[in-house]
Amino acid sequence: MKENEKASEKVIEYIETRILAGIFKADDRLPAERELARILNVSRTAVREGIRLLEVIGIVESRQGSGNYITTHFDQTLEQVLTMMYALDDLRYEEIREFRYVVERQALVLAVRNADDSGKKELKKYLDGMLYAESEEERAENDRMLHLTLVQMSGNRLVIANYLALNRVINRFIRDVRRRIQEESQEDYEKFQDVHRKLVESVLEGNCEMGRDALEEHFVFITKDFDT
Repeated sequence: MKENEKASEKVIEYIETRILAGIFKADDRLPAERELARILNVSRTAVREGIRLLEVIGIVESRQGSGNYITTHFDQTLEQVLTMMYALDDLRYEEIREFRYVVERQALVLAVRNADDSGKKELKKYLDGMLYAESEEERAENDRMLHLTLVQMSGNRLVIANYLALNRVINRFIRDVRRRIQEESQEDYEKFQDVHRKLVESVLEGNCEMGRDALEEHFVFITKDFDT
């Protein structure tokens, strides 16, 4: 390893250690490059390299004419990093299904507790679109947005960031599920649509038990369809 790489790692470790210790907080301005170089006994080139690497992973942001700051957008940073990780991994549908079940089940509990008029209105809009849109493509998109809105209504940034990171994969998964159910049985397809109505009604009425039952039924449909 080159000497400058070791020095830049020293810069990264210094900043990370102070973030974990609560010394550096979101939106805090970092010491100037000259000061960091003096504190760590490294070159300013090493300081710039360390900060650049922290910028790449979204920990630090450079503001022109002002200096370097700890980022305030950790949820977006987490989403971007996880998106790359998930894209590089060879995820199986079973894993995606299990992930969705765990996340949406907890998101439902939080959504019922935190639901406001705006969120309820969004859910109702996407339910109507899913039930009454003319094309299956539109219905599938409203299906995706319904589930995403439910997760966003949880108000938990980690839950939302993880779900958004898998959004593209989940989008494809939803379309495949709907297509397979529709091809297999129109009756099952209509029941699958109705499950979403029950899910939305559970949030509108503040009925967590109804929502859990609807989610359970929803994932039974998905499991049956992909395991046969």
